[in-house]
Amino acid sequence: MNTTNLYKLKDILSRPGFFRAFLLFILTITIVSSASAAVFVIDAPVSDSMHVHSSLDYHLERITSMLKIEYVDTIRVVIATDLSLFNRALGSGFPDWGAGAAVKAKKLIVIKSPSHFKVGKSLDELLGHELGHLMLDKATGGKWLPRWFEEGFCQLVSGEWRLSQDILVTRAVWGSGLIPLTALEGVNSFGGAKAALAYAESYLAVSSLVKEMGSDFFVEFLSDYKNHGNIYNAFFNSTGYYYIEWAGIWQRKTAEKYRLVFFLLDSRLLFPLLAILFILLYILKIYQVRKKKKQWQEHERLYGDDKTFPT
Repeated sequence: MNTTNLYKLKDILSRPGFFRAFLLFILTITIVSSASAAVFVIDAPVSDSMHVHSSLDYHLERITSMLKIEYVDTIRVVIATDLSLFNRALGSGFPDWGAGAAVKAKKLIVIKSPSHFKVGKSLDELLGHELGHLMLDKATGGKWLPRWFEEGFCQLVSGEWRLSQDILVTRAVWGSGLIPLTALEGVNSFGGAKAALAYAESYLAVSSLVKEMGSDFFVEFLSDYKNHGNIYNAFFNSTGYYYIEWAGIWQRKTAEKYRLVFFLLDSRLLFPLLAILFILLYILKIYQVRKKKKQWQEHERLYGDDKTFPT
């Protein structure tokens, strides 16, 4: 190598940001997962890259085992540290409350980094959720699934559930009511509060199916749908319910459950109830003291100086 080329190489290596970009390139190389021979191409900050891969590998193994499928494909994963990168990766039309997305046709997962955005969820949860969408697509052979089913399944496998969601459902039951599951297809057009309720209902609906039908429900339902192409027949064959019938039963039972059991979890109801309880206890105490005082006065009137008071 001549002197001129050496100077050029030295100039390139000394440029600002080169070393960081080089490390990012090294950590963005294709990594082959041990589960189902899937391949992840990870575009993430250096500090997150290895954690992202281990989390994806963990979720992939769990979900493929749950659905009894193999996944042999390349998945690109982008962890966005700013909104411009997130929007460039996804394009327009994504709701501002969204923390991540899976683009099935592109085998692409894009997530807002919890280190840079207030998303209310961990990176592990977001990765598991979006990977779940791609696994469902694989399990059905690319067929449509109800939005509530997809979002409920993805929350279930990623462990996304908070006490605040119980409270949210409670408020809906005591307020405007639950959203019918069949009306959740347009969730991307919902405002943030309505979307949060839609996701909470989705989780509860899928969770109730698993509790009633068992863990093999997913395999039976999805394989029937994939092989025969009729989702309503597949649902009936797997559950014994007609789809619309079950959705109505679920909504009624869920409303009853949250109306009777969980309303005390809502701080807006709990604190006023506690205040009322304390007031009632205070009134009861005053009543007891006055009653005892009257007993003493009556005893003194009847027995004079006898200091033996009733208890």
